[in-house]
Amino acid sequence: MYNNFSRKTYLKSFSFSSLTLSFLWIAFFFVSGCTDNTTDTEVPTKVLQNAENKLQIPLDDQTPNFSFRLGYLDGEIPYLFNIQPDRNEIQVYDMGQKELAKTLKFEVEGNQGVGMLKGFHVHTVDSIFLFTSQAGSIYLTDLEQSYLSKISFESSGYSDPEFSPAYFNSYPIIRGRNMLAKVLVPANLREMDESSLSDKILSMDMDMTTGEMELTSHKYPSGYLSDGLRIPYYSMAASPDKVVYSFFADHNLYVALLAKDELQAIPAKSQFFPETFPTLSRTAERNEYLTYVLSTPRYEGLLYDSYREVFYRFCFPAIEVESEEELDQLRNFPKDFSIMILDKDLQVLGETRFKGYKYVTNNVFVAKEGLYMSVNHPDNYDNEEDFLSFVLYELADGKK
Repeated sequence: MYNNFSRKTYLKSFSFSSLTLSFLWIAFFFVSGCTDNTTDTEVPTKVLQNAENKLQIPLDDQTPNFSFRLGYLDGEIPYLFNIQPDRNEIQVYDMGQKELAKTLKFEVEGNQGVGMLKGFHVHTVDSIFLFTSQAGSIYLTDLEQSYLSKISFESSGYSDPEFSPAYFNSYPIIRGRNMLAKVLVPANLREMDESSLSDKILSMDMDMTTGEMELTSHKYPSGYLSDGLRIPYYSMAASPDKVVYSFFADHNLYVALLAKDELQAIPAKSQFFPETFPTLSRTAERNEYLTYVLSTPRYEGLLYDSYREVFYRFCFPAIEVESEEELDQLRNFPKDFSIMILDKDLQVLGETRFKGYKYVTNNVFVAKEGLYMSVNHPDNYDNEEDFLSFVLYELADGKK
């Protein structure tokens, strides 16, 4: 079908280094409860409820308990995937046996070289997509590494398909032979205004058999910068018939059925957010910039749960930052967050707040049992250095 195409020391330094890495694309972009949708029909209230079921997977001495990207594959044997960029490998854990089942290793150079791993996407047991440092290329393999194919494509004037694995996730959307993926604007954010941003494209649609790709009709929402500078980061998720975008500072969700359709706005405000979002000075220095990004109200991850046919929208209410040390920790370990639950038509069903809970919100994944969230937060009493540890949350009926 396709073309040839000492651990503590690490973790101590991880907070700032991962913070820096997570903002590399931000710097690039910079320099070059629940209020539900008002309807006449009452909808059931839903909550996320702790199932009191903990998943613990032992790690080797070289693997940190913070992941740069997790993946899940359902089946007779459910697998959890964990990327190790510094070793250019993907670990595959048997979730039933709670042990390492295999390791997918990849060469950087040579005939079998793929470059440095940046991310991956598990579509099926036979289709695992690799996003790497090689421009104009995506690689495809399977769980047994019985083949390695390369999908080549030409630049569209935007970035290569952007795989944001954590904070503003944008998992590629595979439909038949086509892949819809996020792209970034090669622009200087300080110089952008409402008229220039609203004309920019959010994603591209690629034919994986030919490598041909077209920009979609999906653009930044009108009015996003109309009254000042706001960070235009966004997450992207999809149900079987919809593509949905969630922006940093916009209560609406934006949805389209096809790549050629224009986006339609759907109100989806968190009950813990004010009506309007603060703006950022275009002359902001580093600490002012990071304080804005990490302490003002914002929407981050958007996930689709295919088992329960709901979307989860991760929301971060405004907080006070008391020190620079706390600021550095906030990127990976937030103090306060909530998760909105929306049905497949994006109608708000409920919102569960996790104020004071010590979870790692960018180490989460949806599985057959429910939503798993990492407890490998340095202040969580369940955090153990030698394990990937998760708590399971189930979707349940809330109080009327």
